[in-house]
Amino acid sequence: MTEPKAPRRRATASSRAAASSRARVLQVLDAVQRRGASASAALTDGLGGVEPGPDRALITDVAYGTLRWLPALDAALGARLPDPAALPTTVLDALRAGAFERLVRGTPAHAAVHAWVEEVKRLPGPAARLSGLVNAVLRRVDLADARGPAAGAGLPEPLWLHLAASLGPHAAGAARAMLQPEPLWVTAYGDDALELLRAEGAEARPGPLPGCWALRPGRPLGALDAFRRGAIQPQNPSSAAVVSALGEVAGRRVLDVGSGHGVKAAQLAAAGAAVEAVEIDAHRSEVGRRNLARLGLSARHHVVDASVPLVGVPTVDAALLDAPCTGTGTLRGHPEIKLRWTPDDAQRAAARQRAMLASVAERVRPGGVLVYAVCALGLEEGPEVVASFLAAHPEWRAVAPSVPLPTVPAPIGAWLLPSDEGLDGFYLARLERAERDRVGASPA
Repeated sequence: MTEPKAPRRRATASSRAAASSRARVLQVLDAVQRRGASASAALTDGLGGVEPGPDRALITDVAYGTLRWLPALDAALGARLPDPAALPTTVLDALRAGAFERLVRGTPAHAAVHAWVEEVKRLPGPAARLSGLVNAVLRRVDLADARGPAAGAGLPEPLWLHLAASLGPHAAGAARAMLQPEPLWVTAYGDDALELLRAEGAEARPGPLPGCWALRPGRPLGALDAFRRGAIQPQNPSSAAVVSALGEVAGRRVLDVGSGHGVKAAQLAAAGAAVEAVEIDAHRSEVGRRNLARLGLSARHHVVDASVPLVGVPTVDAALLDAPCTGTGTLRGHPEIKLRWTPDDAQRAAARQRAMLASVAERVRPGGVLVYAVCALGLEEGPEVVASFLAAHPEWRAVAPSVPLPTVPAPIGAWLLPSDEGLDGFYLARLERAERDRVGASPA
């Protein structure tokens, strides 16, 4: 008599685990949408105590996927609900996540609907009584009801118009690419990186650049021996390609402005540059210092504001300004950006970028080069910043940047577009300063 009961006990335990996972998804969605958390921070909290495995994968995939697809999901749900905003927020989020699971992630329809109906039944108060509504809507919701170019691209209307104005016919493809998940991209430092990774059971496939790998590590990155030994550094290939626009840097003094955690500084140092790393935030600068040490590399670190004259920073042969921006080329990894972006954000970012570009350019010697880059895909933060700078600084000129990834021409410079393979989007421009005897310019 005990054998028939065993499967039911196992199913019940499995259901509890699944319900717990989906409850954590709701926590992540609430933290991002209503408490101002970043998706990465909210997910870190939501995964607390969850071991690597199917539950962790489910929470990650559904939370991030729902946030990426939110405008399209809301449009589809709006066709089936008279007033979605009138629903309790947890019920609305359950509908969004359930629609994502069924329509995008590919969870069998009956399983996705049942799981989210049961989750709503567990909600406190009157929300639990809406499980019947959830059942009816999730069975009928269809992404075909998400009409219009903005919803089809998974973007709010203002952000869609912003990207369409800059990218034209490439906007829809770039936006849809950022709806897809990305692998864990790493740059290898050391010949034994791949050997160390495979010894720990990580799956690795080559990326689009030499020394770039897409990983499935099987456990958290920080726990990998390859990471602790400094054999790998997380880095999107587009980020690495931006650095390459500087050209040959061996034996040259190079300024890395907005150095953050030292990812690009490491790439420059490994290529033989003497790196001057500039970061406004002291904590981030220290994290960058420690990260370079982990990789067996070094740079001189300056904690200064690059939007004003760079006192104490030497004149350099080349500079990389990866300026703070709205991040619209990184919506894949930071989907909360699309939920909060406004046109004013781009204008405020551009004002700071213009000040930084002028300040950094003063530190580049005559005959030197400066690469300006932002992981944003709007005209205001890209070509318009550079055009304003060139109009005020005739000793500089823009030349076509050369990078080892496909680009699309911008009015000045070029776009690196997001791709289905997991590449982030960037704008970049290569600027060259005339020799002293051509314009009589001298370094600050």
